[in-house]
Amino acid sequence: MAKTVLFLCDDNSVLSPLAEAYLNALDNGAIRAFSAGLDPAPRLAPGVGRILSEHGIPAAGLEPKPWELFLLPHAPAPDVVISLAPGVVQRTRQAWPPRTRAFEWPFAAGPSAGKATGPEAVREAFRSVRRAINRAHDTWLCEADGWRISA
Repeated sequence: MAKTVLFLCDDNSVLSPLAEAYLNALDNGAIRAFSAGLDPAPRLAPGVGRILSEHGIPAAGLEPKPWELFLLPHAPAPDVVISLAPGVVQRTRQAWPPRTRAFEWPFAAGPSAGKATGPEAVREAFRSVRRAINRAHDTWLCEADGWRISA
């Protein structure tokens, strides 16, 4: 059965949708990735779809959404929650079942984390997300009691 990863950030317009799309493209179904935000933007940041397209990654269906969607009874329950902005895991941790593993990735702590604007900023955000996912993906271990993830 596929493991479910939920990427969280503040507005779900750049970092987390890039991470969702990249991990889904990378793993071909062994891991299902989703993304959400604490205060979702009305739309994806300009350039997100273009950057994904340049890398052969579909952007269809990506849109900012609130993290509370994943608390609904029929929503996919995340096995792992990864915060791409400082403090997001702490603000949502109590909502997840005890079996859900939560991580905060340090690359997101930079001054422009989640605030990418313009094509080059979105491109750099994608490079950062891709590097972090590739490092983590290489060390993800499915274990009986959960996952160990280091990014």
